[in-house]
Amino acid sequence: MLPETVDPKVSLLENEHPQINLVRWMHQCELIKRYYQAQVVFVVQQVSDGFEVIVSSINNTRKFDSGVLFPPETKLFNRLIASPPEGISVELGKTTTDQIPDDFHGTSNLLSRPLFWPDGSIFGCLCVLNASTSDDQPISPFMLEPFQILLQQELTLLCQSHRIESLSMRDRNTGMLNHYGFIMMAPRQLNLGRRFGAHAGILFFELTNQQQPKDVLESQHRMLGSIIQDTIRTADIAAHFNETQFVVLVFIDSEVDLQHILKRVDKQVSRQNERITIDSSYSFFSPDSSAKLAPMIEQARTKLKSYEQGSASSNEVNQPQHAVPAQAIDSVSPIEPPITPEKLE
Repeated sequence: MLPETVDPKVSLLENEHPQINLVRWMHQCELIKRYYQAQVVFVVQQVSDGFEVIVSSINNTRKFDSGVLFPPETKLFNRLIASPPEGISVELGKTTTDQIPDDFHGTSNLLSRPLFWPDGSIFGCLCVLNASTSDDQPISPFMLEPFQILLQQELTLLCQSHRIESLSMRDRNTGMLNHYGFIMMAPRQLNLGRRFGAHAGILFFELTNQQQPKDVLESQHRMLGSIIQDTIRTADIAAHFNETQFVVLVFIDSEVDLQHILKRVDKQVSRQNERITIDSSYSFFSPDSSAKLAPMIEQARTKLKSYEQGSASSNEVNQPQHAVPAQAIDSVSPIEPPITPEKLE
């Protein structure tokens, strides 16, 4: 299976991928073009909207430039991606007109090899148009194999990178996103929700009794994490934010929905273990709010009892015993907040 973060139907041109060197792909297209003395060589990806040219060799026409899209019902490309791994040679002059796109008219032959994702699903195909032929040496797609292997190796590297990144964003104990994972995923989802006019809320949950053996605490965290994930919807994002706290970005119709979620989670926790109690808090934001994720998180987090108690204790400890000149107070560096916008965005 491919990583969840890799959508095979999304074009490689949509986002930058450090693991995919499209310049090298283009250079390889040029090498193949020179070897076969062909008109043009290009790589096609099967995407949700059809078949898209990802890279191509330099050619006199713009028919096969990067980004050119062919409809999904194009019979020729459907035939090419269904060909055996060793590829096929197609005499286009002997192929019926309805199977050939207009851009291929005037092309005598085509060499192709299919390209695969690491899980064996189809990525697309490699195409060579109008390769030179001779009586003593018929054209063959055999020499496309090294390029085919190179492309598929980079697709494998892309998937491996996504798996590693996914693991680094997960909390080992609960399987949920960790602090880093939430920071990476939540801003994108928040922007998407606002674009569609959804109200947003930040929820925080925390076990009230943290003074327990490590194995007991880990078990209770797994239980709480499971309850949270079962309560929220697919579009919402939950994370084990730090050692004691869970955070959720939810999209709702009104502020009342946030209170309902808090009550449902609290009720489910009580059902599974009556001795466990949780503290919770939330902040609500309308679609027209321009608040960034960092202050949204802080606004909800500061309402937790543990945060308020920690702030009160800190104030008592730092309470001055004697009057301090204003100049001295101004010169003291402020305490940095636990989360800054720069860390989140």
